[in-house]
Amino acid sequence: MRFRKEVFVSRALRNPIVRGCPHCMREQAADQPHPLRHIALRGDWLCRGVDICHQHRHPLVPLWSSSRPIERDNIGARLAEILPDLRTGSFDCVRIDPTDYDLWLDKRLSQGIAADDTWLASQPVFPAITLCEFIGAALLRKQGEVPDDRRAKATGFAFVSQGPDGIRAALDILMRSQDGGHIVTQGELGPLFNHLNSIYLDDDAFAVFRGILRDYFLEIWPLAPGDDLLGQAVTERRLHSLTSASKETGIGPAVLNDFLTEAGAFAPSDARADARKTFDAKAWQHILDEIPTLVGPSALRRAIGATLAELKGLKADGILVPRTNIATIKSPWRIADGQALLEELEAYAQPVAAEEPGWETIQLVHKRLDLPVGEIIAAIRTGSLHLGQRPDVSGYHGLVVEITEVAAFKAKSAPQRKPSTNKAEVTAAAFARSAGIRGKGQFLALIEGGHTSAMLVVNPTTRRQEWRMSHDHISAFEASYTTPTLLSAETGAHRNTIRAVLQSEGIQPFRPNGLDVGPVYLRNVVEPVVTLLKTQGKNDL
Repeated sequence: MRFRKEVFVSRALRNPIVRGCPHCMREQAADQPHPLRHIALRGDWLCRGVDICHQHRHPLVPLWSSSRPIERDNIGARLAEILPDLRTGSFDCVRIDPTDYDLWLDKRLSQGIAADDTWLASQPVFPAITLCEFIGAALLRKQGEVPDDRRAKATGFAFVSQGPDGIRAALDILMRSQDGGHIVTQGELGPLFNHLNSIYLDDDAFAVFRGILRDYFLEIWPLAPGDDLLGQAVTERRLHSLTSASKETGIGPAVLNDFLTEAGAFAPSDARADARKTFDAKAWQHILDEIPTLVGPSALRRAIGATLAELKGLKADGILVPRTNIATIKSPWRIADGQALLEELEAYAQPVAAEEPGWETIQLVHKRLDLPVGEIIAAIRTGSLHLGQRPDVSGYHGLVVEITEVAAFKAKSAPQRKPSTNKAEVTAAAFARSAGIRGKGQFLALIEGGHTSAMLVVNPTTRRQEWRMSHDHISAFEASYTTPTLLSAETGAHRNTIRAVLQSEGIQPFRPNGLDVGPVYLRNVVEPVVTLLKTQGKNDL
C-alpha cells in the first residue's frame, strides 16, 4: 500500500510504539534465506489512527517500544529480536472486522481526498483522527463505559464524519444534564479541551474544529467578556445563568428567578439548577437593570407624597400597578411610575387656597361617597371632574376634588351602574394584565375612549365600582386588537421574538389621538406577522 504524503504533515501522527500485522510480516519472511532483508513495515502502520490490517482482518499489535528514538527506529535490530516470536505466532490475536472508521481511514490514506465521500474530506487527517478519538471516548464515558481507542474512534467517527451538525449532536449528548440544562463545565470533554488549549492551541490544522466547538459553547455557557475559550477571549456576554447574574448584580438567585419567571424568561416548571438555568443576556438585561431600582411602599409613598391608604387605593383600582405581583418581593414598585402619575395629575390641577372649604383629597372623597379612586381619576382625565392642588401640601396628598361636584357626578352616572353577579366576567384590570398591558390607566383609557367595550358595575363583595368584561367583550377586543402576549399564546413564539418582528416590519402600536394605551396593536395590521410567525413555528418543529 502506498502511504500518502498528507499523513506526514505532523510528526504527532507517528505512534511512539511500533505496531504491525504479524501475518503480513510472516508472509514476507516465509522461505527466505535471509528473512530480515525481506521484512518491511508498512507506511500506514506508522499512523497512530490505524488499528487494523485490512488484508488479514488482524489488529495491529505492538511489536516493540523504546523510549530512545535511535533504538526504536533501528528496525533491523528490533526485527531480529522479535523474529522467533513472530514465527511461532506469539503476536497473533483474534481477527476482527473493520469499522466504518477503519474503512474510511484506509481509503483516505491509500487513495487520498478524492476518495473521501464524507465531510472530513475538507479536513486534514490528523485533526480528524484526533477529534474522532476524543469525542468518541467522551461519549463512551458518558454511557459509563471504559473506552478503548478503537471503539472510541468508531463511536466518534459516526458523529464527526457528518460535519458541524454531527459534531453538535455529539456535544448535545455530552453537555446535557439530567435536569434538562447544559453542563457548564468541560465534563467528559476535559481531555479534548486540555489538548486543544495546549499542544494544538496554535495548530492551524485544528482551526475548523476549534471554530465549531467555540461557536457551540458560546451558545450554552454563561461566559463573561474576557473569558478564554479555546485560545480566544470572549468579547461579549451572550448568556447569563442565575448564578452568574447573581454574582454580577449582587441580587439573590431566588429573587432573580422569581422576576425572570414572571417576565417569561423561564417556564414556571423550569427545574434546572441555578448554574444551568441560563437565559439570553441581552434580551433580559432590562430586568437585571431594573430590579435594583425597585422600591418598597414606604419609599414610593415618600417619592409621590402619598399616605399608605392613598397608595392602597391607587393600587386597588389599578391606577398604580406594581412591577411584580410576587408576594415574596418586598420592593415591587417603580418610582418612575408613581412620579409619572403625579406629573400627569398635577398637569390637570388648579391651585386651591389652603382655607377654601369643600375640597378633600381623592382618598377621603372615595371613602365619603363610596366612589372608586379609579373612577374619580378617570373622570379627572376626561374633564368630568376638576382637580385642585393645595399650595401648602406637596405630592399626591395635596391633590383635592370638590365634594359637591363629585357627588353630582356620582348621581349622574349612577343609572349606568349595576351589581355584578356574572362569575364568568373578569375585571378589566385583570384582563389587561393577562394581555400584557401593565401601564397605569392604559387599558382604562382604551375603554373610556370608546375603543373597546366593558361594563361599569358594583362589586358585590367590596361595593366598589369597577370595569368588568364578559366573554363577548373579550372576544370583541381580540377581534379588533392584539398584544405581544396574546400573539405569543397564539403562535407559540416568544414575546421578544414577536416584538423584534413587529419592529422590523415597522408596525407601530395603536395610538388613538396620540394616546398611549400600551402594547396594543390593530389586529388587521399585524395579521401578516401572525402568518409569518406561525410559518416559522412549523418550520422549527
